[in-house]
Amino acid sequence: QLAIAKNNIIKLQEENHQLRSENTLILMKTQHHLEATKVDVEAELQTYKHSRQGLDEMYNEARRQLREESQLRQDMENELVVQVSMKHEIELAMKLLEKDIHEKQDTLIGLRQQLEEVKAINVEMYQKLQVSEDAMKEKNEIIGRLEDKTNQINATMKQLEQRLQQAEKAQVEAEAEDEKLKQEYVNKSESLQKEFSQKEKQLLQLETDLKIEKEWRQTLEDDLQKEKETVSHLRIETQEILNLKKEFLKLQEKNKQLKRICQDQEAALQELASKLSESKLKIEDIKEANKALQGQVWLKDKEATHCKLCEKEFSLSKRKHHCRNCGEIFCNACSDNELPLPSSPKPVRVCDSCHAILIQRCSSNVP
Repeated sequence: QLAIAKNNIIKLQEENHQLRSENTLILMKTQHHLEATKVDVEAELQTYKHSRQGLDEMYNEARRQLREESQLRQDMENELVVQVSMKHEIELAMKLLEKDIHEKQDTLIGLRQQLEEVKAINVEMYQKLQVSEDAMKEKNEIIGRLEDKTNQINATMKQLEQRLQQAEKAQVEAEAEDEKLKQEYVNKSESLQKEFSQKEKQLLQLETDLKIEKEWRQTLEDDLQKEKETVSHLRIETQEILNLKKEFLKLQEKNKQLKRICQDQEAALQELASKLSESKLKIEDIKEANKALQGQVWLKDKEATHCKLCEKEFSLSKRKHHCRNCGEIFCNACSDNELPLPSSPKPVRVCDSCHAILIQRCSSNVP
């Protein structure tokens, strides 16, 4: 039992030693944790001090801006009293401008119709020109073929004339030989008769050949006459084509004149479009002035929790700013622009969208 007790004591001593070591580790961990928490508390205290200082500065700045905005509101109320008297004159000017715009739109519609008619006439003239050019090409080809045929016929005629002259010469020579044979060879009548009969046969054959060649020549002359008639007909057609060319040149001149008229009308249309855009810009200016006269919507600070453009939430560090043109509330990044307005000749804060619209309007008004 004593040995068992000693073993238990040894085990308890070992457990006690382990517990002491664990206790020391826990104490060290708690000390490190306390030190870290102290550092965090000191950092939070410093940040709280800095934020408190910044909040005080922002509060003072807000009070100053509130005073400025109240002063601006008083000035705008005074200007509103002055601008109410101008409202009736602006409405009359708007009516006159709308009437002028309607008249210009009617003239634009008429000019566009005239332009479409001119374009249709140009297309029709171009089609006629293509048809006449195709017909002229075909007729020129036919004339070339006919000239080739006439040259061939003339060559064949010359060949036939040469053959006819040769046949006539042969006939004259045969007759001369016949006479000589009659005078010299009277005694040899039988042989001469045989030869004469042969010559007569040759003569008959030559006469038949001559008749055939005459008929062939007659047919060739008839063909030549027909070809001459076709050539004369084609010459008449070429004359008509030349007349068509003259008409086409006249049509081209008319087309050029119509194109000039069309260009003048397009220039007039461009001028009318520029005037129309200017009148529209004037109407927009008058409408905006009318809105300003009727009472510009000045959004309250409590109604805005997010920026109108970037939709970021307002906080102590992200302050609210009013656009002096539209009256909406934006952050500093979305309203970091200054421009003079009709309500205030000095440059005032405007948002990015109003800044872009006002710059575009100024650039369109500049010639």
